[in-house]
Amino acid sequence: MRVLLDNCVAYRAKGLFPGHEVVHAKDLDWDALANGKLLAAAGGAGFEVMITVDKHIRGQQNLNELPLTVLEINSPDSRLPELARLAQFVLQALVECQHYRFVSVQRDGRIETLVPRV
Repeated sequence: MRVLLDNCVAYRAKGLFPGHEVVHAKDLDWDALANGKLLAAAGGAGFEVMITVDKHIRGQQNLNELPLTVLEINSPDSRLPELARLAQFVLQALVECQHYRFVSVQRDGRIETLVPRV
């Protein structure tokens, strides 16, 4: 799966998701793009999923209109150790991304799915 890491995700998290093509927004010089513009650019570039720790996207964007699936990591911070702790759950959640437009990995590893793909 082709995955974009949002600007708010630790750059070194790229190595946490084996088996997927993972690119950080900074690699594409998209560090100035935020939310809607970043989602549009990612969808236009063929990304299937954007991983973020931004907890505001679900309220700021129309989830039915997302150009790709957003995978939210609901962690207390965006530093690498916390993301590494949740990586196994994120890998499981990436499977759900094929069927939903918004997927959230909770702090305890539970996976929440919203907006089924039609």
